[in-house]
Amino acid sequence: MPSSYSRLATDTLPSQPPAYEDGPSYSHSPADAAQTPPFEQFEIDEDEVYEPAKRGSLFQRLEFRSKQVIYTFKDRVVAPLIYMLTPLGEAYKYIALRYEQAILKIGNPLVVKRLLYVIVVTVVINVIPISGNSDGVNGSSGGTFSSGKFYDIDKLGDTLRLFIHTKTLKENIEYLSSMPHLAGSTGDLALARYVESYFSYNGVSEIDFHELDSFLNFPKRDGTYLKLADDSYEATLYEDSGDKMQDWAFNPNSPSSDGEIHAPYLYVGGGSATDFARLLEGGIDMKGSVLVINYGGGIPEANKVAEAEKHGAKAVVFVTPIIHWAGTEREDSIQKVNVGLTRHSPGDVLTPGWSSHDTNSPRLSWSKSAATAKIPCIPVSFKDGQQLLQRLGQKGVQFEDNFWSGSNSASDMVKLRVSQEERSTHLIWNVVGSISGREQADKGIIFGAPRDSVGYGATTSASSTAVLLELVKAFTSLQRRFDWKPARSIHFVSFDASEYNLAGSAEWVESRKKKLQEEGYTYIEVSDIHVGDILSVTANPLLHDLIKDELKKVELPGPKLTSDTKLTLYDLYRELHGGNDKISNNFLQTKDFIPFINYLNIPTLDIGFRAGDDAVPKHSCLDTFSNFEKIEDSLMLHHVAIVELLARIGLRLAEEPLIPFQFGTLTDTLKNYKKDLENFSDTVISGMHLDVVPQMQYDSLHRGLERLANGAGMIDGFRKDWTSFIRSSSSLEPVMLAAARRSANNNMLKFNRVFLSTSGIPDRPGYLNFLFGVPYDAPEQDDTYEWNTFPMIRDYVMKGEFEKAQFEISRISALLEDASRVILTL
Repeated sequence: MPSSYSRLATDTLPSQPPAYEDGPSYSHSPADAAQTPPFEQFEIDEDEVYEPAKRGSLFQRLEFRSKQVIYTFKDRVVAPLIYMLTPLGEAYKYIALRYEQAILKIGNPLVVKRLLYVIVVTVVINVIPISGNSDGVNGSSGGTFSSGKFYDIDKLGDTLRLFIHTKTLKENIEYLSSMPHLAGSTGDLALARYVESYFSYNGVSEIDFHELDSFLNFPKRDGTYLKLADDSYEATLYEDSGDKMQDWAFNPNSPSSDGEIHAPYLYVGGGSATDFARLLEGGIDMKGSVLVINYGGGIPEANKVAEAEKHGAKAVVFVTPIIHWAGTEREDSIQKVNVGLTRHSPGDVLTPGWSSHDTNSPRLSWSKSAATAKIPCIPVSFKDGQQLLQRLGQKGVQFEDNFWSGSNSASDMVKLRVSQEERSTHLIWNVVGSISGREQADKGIIFGAPRDSVGYGATTSASSTAVLLELVKAFTSLQRRFDWKPARSIHFVSFDASEYNLAGSAEWVESRKKKLQEEGYTYIEVSDIHVGDILSVTANPLLHDLIKDELKKVELPGPKLTSDTKLTLYDLYRELHGGNDKISNNFLQTKDFIPFINYLNIPTLDIGFRAGDDAVPKHSCLDTFSNFEKIEDSLMLHHVAIVELLARIGLRLAEEPLIPFQFGTLTDTLKNYKKDLENFSDTVISGMHLDVVPQMQYDSLHRGLERLANGAGMIDGFRKDWTSFIRSSSSLEPVMLAAARRSANNNMLKFNRVFLSTSGIPDRPGYLNFLFGVPYDAPEQDDTYEWNTFPMIRDYVMKGEFEKAQFEISRISALLEDASRVILTL
């Protein structure tokens, strides 16, 4: 088809574009305007405007920018995601439709879906144990329950030693002993805060800074003196320069004197019952005199003061022994030892037997409390003690150290005044850190260490606290390394006021007695880690087998026996104890374990390198870090070994599925303790030279122990059967078996509670345990008898009250039968 297009002539076109003012010549005519449709008016959506026409106000600009960001996010993020996910949504709808169609073909959709659910769950349950079969901490076979354990405890224990460092141990001891920290002082509070921060820094999430009130007394230099009546000699009642409070002589829990005491003085040796009897037999009246008594001798100093009160003494002067330590011999050291009557009731001396933490609890006056010393006491150095004793001459009765008692004559007079600051209530601070358990968080073990000191406490409180901190670091490092939590909880407690009649630990126990009875199942004392060269192990018989097993796993630093063999702590223990691995149960010293044993009957252990009373200047300003560095373990090798041992023991106790108490060992040991009780009673009775010799009957006790043996066989048999089943099974622990295991753990704690008095013990409100505990007159260091067993019976035998002793035999026999029924119930 031919085109109708023809090019216009160009000679008629203007050479320039029209100007604006020429517009009318190009306008439409009115006729054209009438034919042209009107423009349609549109509303402009301002949301689509991306650039403002002009600069507006601040709020307009902010609004514009926000809209710009929103639309940019829509365009660049939301829209692409919708584009990508739309096919997936369509695919899901298609698969769901097909799934429903397939279910309909099989049968009833509800029934089929339930069957598929059961199949999936069964597959998951069987896959989990298989995935746990590795050589990691989760076990070498059978998943997390391999070898009857939640985790491979030996591998966890071997890893623990990697987190124990001599450097941090020594640095902590140096810092903790860098300042005096008498209970309730600013130094004590500073160290409490340091312990709290250390817990937090190492990942302990549950921390309790526990404040409570207790009686405290503080020494004053001015107004305190001891001198001969003629002023010819005055004792130096301070150490070092005497410029600071920690240098001044005093006895914690001693009262001040009521003005000056002007009285004759007498020497009573070591202050034993025999020593007092010696003066009485010599016709020497002690009433109204000042008694000079040596520290030590295995008798608690508070008991000596109580005995002096009975004989009418006005005051007691304690003589510190010579200290041979850190390469020197010191005669000017002064030890400051508690005289609150711990054997009556540990804790605040004004709230004996109940908690001072309760604001509604009564506080006794000083005169009405049986736990307080009623006469003032003051310690002196060995040098000053010698001066006093030499001036007595050869009057009275003679003692083994060749000094004489004196004769209570007017020629041997002293002037004594004790001035102190006494606070009936003063704040003290316990610090508690906890690692919560994953299975039975309401059950736990407790590591406890004293923190306060009357001086610097390098080898005592500082060393103990440093070991506690190292244990915290080791366990929390284990948590981070393996994402591990113990089966049951682990608590770390820094106790204050241990120098004041164990106020921190006793008040903590008293304030939560019921809770601890139901939840606490082992207390591990962390104190006196290295104060000698003899490895000492003291423990409840339920723990003996466990401790021996762990002693064999800790290598002792030193030369190898052969190319492949190294000494362990177990080898050392046997060597130091004549080839015998017997473990003592004699908890006789004044330590923080006393309230745990006597208030709660919680199985307890205490391990460390120890020596005699005067091997370390405890309670003295000589116990400094500079002197600590001079002792044999300045390289911290023994410290590291004890930390590892305590950590391994704690790990076993917290991680074993069944609490590792050995009731068979307990029963066998109690039978030996029964024989020891018979020998003890016979010896005491024969020494009384009675006209009519009482005959003690032990048949009921024998029957009670036989019943206990049956219960022990039951629970030990369950332990073997449970372990055997888990080892032979690759599946998870059955629900019913797990319930039985947890019930067995609960029964072990109930077993210990059976032996506690619900109404208290007459004359000793701080001692509620009929099975274990220390008798009032038991020595602090003596293995002649098993003192820490059947305490009520032994108390009455020593008093000659044999009918009451026989009643206690019948009572403990019935309690043993009750306890056997508890562990027979699974």
